[in-house]
Amino acid sequence: MRKTLLATLFVIVGLALTTGHALAQERFGGLIGTLTDDSGGVLPGTTVNVTNKATGQVRSLTTGSDGSYNLPDLDPGHYSVRFELTGFSSAQVEDINVLLGKTLKMDAQLKVGNLSETVNVSAEAVPLIDLRSPTVAHNVTAEEFDRLPKTRSFQGVALSSPGVNQGEIEGGIQVNGASSAENTFTVDGLPTNSVIYGSSRQDTVFEYLQEVQVKTGGIDAQYGGALGGVISAVTKSGGNIFHGEGHYYYSGNKMSAGPVPRIVLSPIDNQTVFHPQDAKMPNNRSEFGGSVGGPIIKDRFFFFGSVSPRLVRRTNDYLFTNGT
Repeated sequence: MRKTLLATLFVIVGLALTTGHALAQERFGGLIGTLTDDSGGVLPGTTVNVTNKATGQVRSLTTGSDGSYNLPDLDPGHYSVRFELTGFSSAQVEDINVLLGKTLKMDAQLKVGNLSETVNVSAEAVPLIDLRSPTVAHNVTAEEFDRLPKTRSFQGVALSSPGVNQGEIEGGIQVNGASSAENTFTVDGLPTNSVIYGSSRQDTVFEYLQEVQVKTGGIDAQYGGALGGVISAVTKSGGNIFHGEGHYYYSGNKMSAGPVPRIVLSPIDNQTVFHPQDAKMPNNRSEFGGSVGGPIIKDRFFFFGSVSPRLVRRTNDYLFTNGT
């Protein structure tokens, strides 16, 4: 019995690890590049230090024999990168934005000189077309959320991508003509699709989110169920600086027009026409909340929490023949 339980546990752990690996690019980004000298020769053994500017966490590695490096599984956000090699001046990129589901290329050239000298390298803008991958993807970062007209859930960002539209008959969001049930939705790498309808069952408001990515074409084979698109969201985490926000959203009949008069044909003589005016029923929706994050142990341990409940107050009066 004990052996059976252990075997079952190993199978479950193995499946969890396999699933996590398959969805890893839906949770992280990455950096790759090559280090060279003034003459264009590669520089193996160069130390590459990548620092998360929000948390202060540092990841280090050395370049291979061909002078290249590869840093996968980086949380989306802003980083600084420093390159160091004995006998050469160090080089540093002050700010580079690692995007969800994308691997950015960051090359640098080191000059012969004193190690104490530092050359600042300007990070190149992310190209509109990534020649290393056939995937067509659109990333929206937290800095852009407040500037976009949008709904209150991350799925609405998909409508800002080419080839995406929305319709009630088709069940929601369509990507390149595919129905809503043919999309894949993930939050922090975990699928949120309904097993009945295929649409996303979990809404996540933008105060929680760090970044949203929308894949609309050239999607990898591992997303075999996504015949339409892949809409991925990554939530925020704490950092070395305390930060927070509060919000309140309202929508309802206090901001909307009343019902227009209807044309009704009398059922008595089937000829008389009258115009009843329906009353404006109370229908108010409020959403309030906030979020806060910061350090517990600087550079090591952080927290982030958020709450945003929705309150709906609605009244419907149904009048019958006796006027009640």
